[in-house]
Amino acid sequence: MKIAIILNGISQKKKKFYKEIYPALTDHFVVEVLETRYAGHAEELVAMAMNQEFDYILAAGGDGTLNQVINGLLKNGSDNLPTIGLIPLGSGNDFARTCSLRPEAKQLIQLLKAGPTLTDIGKIECIRNGEKITHYFINECSLGMGPEVVRRLSKSARWWGPDLSYLISIVSTFISHRPQEIFCKANAWTWKGKARVIAIANGKTFGNAIYIAPDANAGDGVFNSFIAGDVPLWKFLMFLQTLKKKRKINDPHIHYNTLARVELSSTEECGLEAEGEFVGLLPATITVLMGKISFLR
Repeated sequence: MKIAIILNGISQKKKKFYKEIYPALTDHFVVEVLETRYAGHAEELVAMAMNQEFDYILAAGGDGTLNQVINGLLKNGSDNLPTIGLIPLGSGNDFARTCSLRPEAKQLIQLLKAGPTLTDIGKIECIRNGEKITHYFINECSLGMGPEVVRRLSKSARWWGPDLSYLISIVSTFISHRPQEIFCKANAWTWKGKARVIAIANGKTFGNAIYIAPDANAGDGVFNSFIAGDVPLWKFLMFLQTLKKKRKINDPHIHYNTLARVELSSTEECGLEAEGEFVGLLPATITVLMGKISFLR
């Protein structure tokens, strides 16, 4: 069994990986580690690994590293894809939370020996630099405050830690954010209004353990949607605490639904992010690709 590990080269947990996880894996499998050196490098490394016919490609990093690995996989192949796995070494680790994954060699070896599970993927078709593009995600994508929170997070001080960094970025974004008029058209429902956040989720959480979709199942062929309308700051902060406790919100400004495909549009310029990375602008179509990849979970 040949395993390629795409390691986030600037991960703060890289020492833990080389000290505790890598040696244990090499006792059981043939392992090659490929470290990222710059933004977008993970996609290139995946393409290289696919040419070498690895059985497994593992993302060692956070949600962003996993997102790049997924895109590298699906943009460079269609048949006989290698199995994907995740060693959660990031700050938010939201998809790892959905799958109960830990940065531990023992659990990873058990998963490798047990084999993968078919897992859904999201396909985004939107606009970037004036051209139509396709992008994939495994955990979530969002619009409204999401892209601005991502931008602020990228500039936040690392010593704050993930919890405080996310909270500061969310609150500061809320203060400056102006809700935009969004139109959503899904297979069985529609929604139109001014939105603070619209999230399409395959996993249960985003933004470091904010449970927007506590009922989500990454292999059921549907996504869960979460829409937060135009709510004041004090109420939004209350909602955040409710979501952190894994509870749904009962309020006329909050809407939950499921979908297999949704079209999103706006009369204003509106950005879209996926897994903490800016993707593009509306209009966009998001579609579930049921059981698209084999994933260790």
